[in-house]
Amino acid sequence: MPELQTKKLQPIKLSQLPDSPLVSVLVANYNYDRYISETLESVLSQTYQNFEIIVCDDGSTDNSCDVIANYVRKDSRIKLISKQNGGVASALNAAYQKSQGQIICLLDADDVWMDRKLEKVVEAFKSDSQYGFVTHNVMQIDGQGNLLRSTPMFKHLSSGWVALHALENGGYPQDVPPASALSVRREVAEFIFPLNETFRRNADSLVSYLAPFITVIKSIPEALSQFRFHGGNTTSQVNLTVDTLERGQSVGEAIHKEQKQFLRRVYGEAVAQRLTNLNCNLLCCHDRYLIARLKGLPKAQTKELHRQLVNHPQFYTCNSTPHQKWFLQWGEYIPDPLFPPIFTFVYGSGRLKRWARNLLARRLTTQYTQGQLLM
Repeated sequence: MPELQTKKLQPIKLSQLPDSPLVSVLVANYNYDRYISETLESVLSQTYQNFEIIVCDDGSTDNSCDVIANYVRKDSRIKLISKQNGGVASALNAAYQKSQGQIICLLDADDVWMDRKLEKVVEAFKSDSQYGFVTHNVMQIDGQGNLLRSTPMFKHLSSGWVALHALENGGYPQDVPPASALSVRREVAEFIFPLNETFRRNADSLVSYLAPFITVIKSIPEALSQFRFHGGNTTSQVNLTVDTLERGQSVGEAIHKEQKQFLRRVYGEAVAQRLTNLNCNLLCCHDRYLIARLKGLPKAQTKELHRQLVNHPQFYTCNSTPHQKWFLQWGEYIPDPLFPPIFTFVYGSGRLKRWARNLLARRLTTQYTQGQLLM
């Protein structure tokens, strides 16, 4: 573990990378025999070939290990670690311990990289030694590999030295992509690993939301990976539900606790105390309000949560769709019986739902202006 760097919040100093740095690709696999072959092939087909792949199988009960072992026999750059099931953080820790690369890339066992992913990531790191964390955009696909949408997941990605903003925003820089789009310099990884193994899922979030406190982010607007939504990865849901919202809140609280401890360890207590609570984060306010309304909590409670949401300084500048923003802005005027179905239309997916929520938004706007919706 690196020593305490400074009591002043600033990026760590990084040396220049060699011309062809070794990239360590960390893969945590659990029962993804139907996807792991495509995942590994996407690495093997990279235009940048100086890499090692370290797959930790986290106690799979399917045919995963046989599939991976077949690749190990074919290519010496692929290593397989098998262990009892302990969750994603423990699997990534085991893989990281065996890694030797100057650059660490995460790759989910069901995701796919575009063939120039590593080339462009290495170029980004080498463009300036201050960059210790590189991210890029992603495309969303279903279980069969079909695109769920024709445009990348993010309109914008966090970039630069965002630690000060994150401290003021409940610990969160805006718009950080999921695991398979995350890469860090080893010097940065040494501050973050080993990951807290209570994170059986969402362990990549520890990289996403700890790295920005110690290094500068370089973001690549281009989509260089495909993020797969399917029934098996229960933390990745296309549609919002009370369950997914509550799980997100639980993960957010756990990450916030980790951030506080991380800042205390790296910088000291004074900096750790500057981390604002989750009420300062727009997404947290958004989720808490929706949970309260969908669960039918008392009006006084939902009203206060609504006030916190719409008064948040980022509310009117966030990337929500017009329908979502309208729904949230006027949410407290919507009667309780209508709130869940309108929520489903606004946050759902599919052509019929898109048509219906457009029609519904127009009708409800008319009703509101005519005074037909009552508190």
